[in-house]
Amino acid sequence: MSATGFLFLLAMAAGLGLALFRSPLYGLYTYLAIFYLDPPSRWWAADLPNFRWSLLAAVVTLLGTMRLKAPAGVRPWYKTPPGLILILFTAWLWIQGLWALDPYSHRDASILFTKYLFLFYLVYRLVDTREKMTWFLLAHVVGCLYLGWLALHADVEARLEGVGGPGINEANALGMHMATAVVAGAMLILVLRGWRQYLCIVAMPFILNTIVLAGSRSAFLAVLIGGVVLFFMKPQVTKKLFYAFAALGLVLFLMLAHDVFWKRMDTIAVAANDEQHRDSSSETRVQLFHAQVQMASDYPFGTGSKGTAALSPKYLERKYLTGEGAAAARSSHNTFMTVWVEQGIPGVILFVSMLIWAYRAGRTLRRGLANDASAETAMQAAAVCAGVTVVFIAGIFVDYLQAEVQIWMLGMLASLVYLRLPAESAQALQKAPPTPAGPIGRVGRPVAPVTRKASRRGGV
Repeated sequence: MSATGFLFLLAMAAGLGLALFRSPLYGLYTYLAIFYLDPPSRWWAADLPNFRWSLLAAVVTLLGTMRLKAPAGVRPWYKTPPGLILILFTAWLWIQGLWALDPYSHRDASILFTKYLFLFYLVYRLVDTREKMTWFLLAHVVGCLYLGWLALHADVEARLEGVGGPGINEANALGMHMATAVVAGAMLILVLRGWRQYLCIVAMPFILNTIVLAGSRSAFLAVLIGGVVLFFMKPQVTKKLFYAFAALGLVLFLMLAHDVFWKRMDTIAVAANDEQHRDSSSETRVQLFHAQVQMASDYPFGTGSKGTAALSPKYLERKYLTGEGAAAARSSHNTFMTVWVEQGIPGVILFVSMLIWAYRAGRTLRRGLANDASAETAMQAAAVCAGVTVVFIAGIFVDYLQAEVQIWMLGMLASLVYLRLPAESAQALQKAPPTPAGPIGRVGRPVAPVTRKASRRGGV
């Protein structure tokens, strides 16, 4: 057994022991470490037993969490809109198993989203204070720093592949995942001090370089839109620092981006403005979109997971498929279209409901934090909202329905709205009289009695 593998076993045993006997939060950090280290794909784990490391960490963390006593007045995870939507979506997946076109892939998706229910619960329940959320976001950035270090030493011929962990081994998925770390790291740099701030500053070049090596157009656009979200939600007390670091980040990105990257990004404008000069990837997406509209019309209750690939030979010309012979197919390249085709009208209703809730939650946080003097809470709200935005924007071009990072972000967003904001706004209102911007609105619970006129003005 390699020394690295032995250290991994020791660290995992220590983390799970602390999760059981001290705090389940250590188990959540252990789970994150396993996600990024991904032992099955690393050379140092060749002599380790073939084991479900992440599942073990999740189960131990769940057992430790179940021993915690729920604080009085806290909304349970299953009564939050995202929690309820995830429950209904997962239940619908299991029902669809009765007619799924690809039963094996659909079973895997049903099991995955069942796991995501527990993961959402753990993030919502455990990451419930300013300090814990800062450390969780920092762990995310550090994990991406590790992937960036691997990417720096990887052999890249065209695009970076095979560096990430489960679900992010492919270039587009890795780029999207790293983009969520960019927006998180940008906010952490603004409010942290000392070694944690320096660590985030060091991590940013590695993370940005990985996005460049991945050559993902969807991740590039997602970073840009995520930056716009940061601009509107940034802590006001760090405004000047935000502009300074944003300028430095832009310069750094321009230094890292090479000609191959910019040539690939140029195809975005070409595909949008010149139909005759689209590259094959853009043209395939257009044809696939039209085919999926017809699929969704023919299967209103969905085809089950990977149904797009199963039906694609019947709806697309052979030149738009990948693979040979009977295996030739084309998977979905858009998260919304994936849901529409594969989960049908019920899935679309739940998906759109989640998007509406996320948008309203962002508005709620922006208004509710008007009375909160903490730049750290405002930073966390901006980072999480921008992270959700990154996944959504990137999902316009690639199917990220099963992306795990969005579960982390939704769990933290729900925690901010239903656990953190009520308590912190109540504390702020004790120091200052309530204003029209103070109430949380209908997404959360009111934190103090307000007049009917003020309630209408301050609600979402």
